[in-house]
Amino acid sequence: MLAAVETSQAPMITRPLLVSCRVVIKMADGSKGEHEGMYPSLEDALDRAIELFPEGEVVAFARAFGRRKAVAK
Repeated sequence: MLAAVETSQAPMITRPLLVSCRVVIKMADGSKGEHEGMYPSLEDALDRAIELFPEGEVVAFARAFGRRKAVAK
């Protein structure tokens, strides 16, 4: 008789893909705070920027989907 053979499966990647996010926050005195980093989502970047600058107001935020390649001239 043939015995059943168990095959192992490749491990699944469970960590989220990161995207480049940038948040610019304007303070009450007119100065600006900027935070940029790699995050699973824009919401996570926004939460982190608010933690860093709790007294500020969010002015702008952006998320980059692709990669940019520098071209030498």
